[in-house]
Amino acid sequence: MSEIDLDLVQNPVIKAFIREQAKFPEDFKLNICEDDEMYLFALKNVKDDRDRALVRYYAIGRRIRDTVKQVVDWHFGGFENVPSFLDFACGYGRFTRFLIQEIPPSQIWVSDIYANAVKFQTEYLGVNGIVSTGKPENYLIDRKFDCILANSFFSHMPERTFTSWLQNLYDLLTPNGILMFSVHDECLRAVGAQMPANGILFSANSESLSLDKEEYGTTYVTQKFVREIVAQVSGGKAFVHRIEKGICRFQDLYVVTNELVRDFSELKFNHHPEGYIDVAAFTNKENLYLEGWAADVNVGGRIEEVQVLANNKIVQRCEPFYDRPDVAGYFETDVALQSGWNCYLPKNTVAPQDVLTVKVINNYGWEWILETCTVESLVNQRESQSLLGSTQTKLKLIETQLAAAKIEWEQSQSKLMITETKLEEAHTKLQETQTKLISTQMQLEQTQTQLVSVQMQLEQTGNMLINVKQELEQSHNRVVAMESSKFWKLRSAWFQVRRLLGLAGE
Repeated sequence: MSEIDLDLVQNPVIKAFIREQAKFPEDFKLNICEDDEMYLFALKNVKDDRDRALVRYYAIGRRIRDTVKQVVDWHFGGFENVPSFLDFACGYGRFTRFLIQEIPPSQIWVSDIYANAVKFQTEYLGVNGIVSTGKPENYLIDRKFDCILANSFFSHMPERTFTSWLQNLYDLLTPNGILMFSVHDECLRAVGAQMPANGILFSANSESLSLDKEEYGTTYVTQKFVREIVAQVSGGKAFVHRIEKGICRFQDLYVVTNELVRDFSELKFNHHPEGYIDVAAFTNKENLYLEGWAADVNVGGRIEEVQVLANNKIVQRCEPFYDRPDVAGYFETDVALQSGWNCYLPKNTVAPQDVLTVKVINNYGWEWILETCTVESLVNQRESQSLLGSTQTKLKLIETQLAAAKIEWEQSQSKLMITETKLEEAHTKLQETQTKLISTQMQLEQTQTQLVSVQMQLEQTGNMLINVKQELEQSHNRVVAMESSKFWKLRSAWFQVRRLLGLAGE
């Protein structure tokens, strides 16, 4: 047994990643055994790019730790309150190297069928080791554990050993202990594969390079099957809770306990955000352009920000701001629709050999690293994939952007038509108002003419009244003069005599 010949301590990419993701970066155990199948599997998937394989390897270990932490915090109130922990089917320590930063190695036991894996962890990580067996009836342990994790083990067990292994692990629990194990839910099975009536489907294939695939293949189960098996092995005593896609948003995680110290409703489990960098390229002005997507599918979740770091220092921040129907389709929810983001790093902000880290953070404080690599490596990765990973991906992205542009154009056209209609209505109202104004102006002019005519008539009437008044005054003066004359006095006396003689008429 030997370790992979990599200068991990001085590797700037790995240093940057561990500084971001490890609780105690200076004490983090970096070394990886050359037989580690999880690392070799990651290396194969990234076409022998060792830096990317290492980052992926460590990132998954950290992600599993975050999952376990949420359950441990719910049940125990924190890792510091866990007296003993068993990592069953532990492999070569992808998760354990993060666990020893939470719990002292002396309180951790690891168990695997690979003796080399157990030896590597006991010698390098300082934990306790138990070599497992191929047959569950031969797995004899003389102690119990407060917390047991069987990650990605039952997702490989055929029906004949599934129940027996679950019985073994359940029997190893302390009275107040918890058992966590992951499975492939039936929804992950291949299209067209029929689920047996008993609720478990097994196929003889797996990523293992050495184990018998008839004993260690790929298993899919229903929730009903799991609950029935838990009830069987516990005699109906255990409480069981399912966290859908709790392990890396892929495998379901089941939590089993005999004493429900806290109700499962208090287990507030949240997934990590997710995302991808579609484009990384230098522009004609030598700015670094980044484009991708970031989504969070937790209930009430959202992406707080996308951070870009150069050599562990933040150099840019942004948020998703445009629609990505392809992402919403992948997650099958409109919550992930507005997930597209992009940003520029101005010229001379980063150099080709700088280590670039791009990560997304959700409103629950969980973060996920999209990439940690040199600027040169990231640009080359995307250029070798025609900037968008492949011609097909590029076409899909262009189609998505065109669809989004079409929607915006249709919305603009609709708004334009509405605006034109409103303008026409306003123009019609303006014309009506102008007509009314002209009519009113004409009426005002007519009224003004009539007022002038009336004013002239009033002036004439006034003059006539003055003349009549003058004439009346003259007539009155004449009457007064007449009444005061001798003739008028004699006339008056004459008429008086006639009235006395009875000669006066009417």
